[in-house]
Amino acid sequence: MRKPIKRILVLHDLCSAGKAAMTNILPVLSVMGAEVSPLPTMILSTHTGGYGKPVIRDLSGFGGDCAVYLKSSGFSFDALFLGYLGNQANIEEAKRILGMFPDAFVLFDPIMADHGSFYSNFDEAYGRSLKELLAYSSVATPNYTEACLLSGEPYEPVCTREKLARIREGILESGKAKIVITSIPLSDSYGIGILDGKETILYPYQLKGRAYPGTGDLFAAVLLGSLMKGSSLYESVEKAHEFVSLCISRSDEAGYDTREGVLLEPNLSKLIVG
Repeated sequence: MRKPIKRILVLHDLCSAGKAAMTNILPVLSVMGAEVSPLPTMILSTHTGGYGKPVIRDLSGFGGDCAVYLKSSGFSFDALFLGYLGNQANIEEAKRILGMFPDAFVLFDPIMADHGSFYSNFDEAYGRSLKELLAYSSVATPNYTEACLLSGEPYEPVCTREKLARIREGILESGKAKIVITSIPLSDSYGIGILDGKETILYPYQLKGRAYPGTGDLFAAVLLGSLMKGSSLYESVEKAHEFVSLCISRSDEAGYDTREGVLLEPNLSKLIVG
């Protein structure tokens, strides 16, 4: 019997405190009507955005074994969410899991860089390995820096439409995934680029409010939840951007500690539709 709701397997890190990664993703997808199965790639005491060096436990090897058990027990998934993998072993585990559920919709958030450079624990070799997952993906959500790295385009502090077109061509060489590029710096604003094999749409916006960790995870979760409800990619991008903007605004109004991530819980009801 087909389940009346979508089931999503989430590969990401899990923090005990601080709203980022699975701590944002699980409640968002749940209130949007999906059944969520968490499969942590590693667990941390907090995220890395302001609390100092966290306690970390790498769970390499767990993901593949867990997925084998789930599949042998009769579980199937409508979608897979690939987020923070963190090392080569987890990338290989992700490929193994993708092979077990070949019919699932795949959202891939290639977390590895920002502000023009790799995060301190990643390098070009990791980036090349992560790029291989584009071939399995339905939609990928890199930020502007990650999109430059995935496409082989040099990072520039201001992105033009011509550069966006080159990024599009470079990324699409690696697969047929539709691409949503976040945090694109334009000459007088920021933008979200929606790229597929046919066209490039630029969704401009003004940057408002303070910077909070975990907003990229939040954006990707709302995007996937909306797509699972049958909305178009553009509609889903719009919904995700509006919700993240709302959470930032409400957090600023409350004087919320930016280290904790956005004030999510009071705003989750905005995502419940029918």
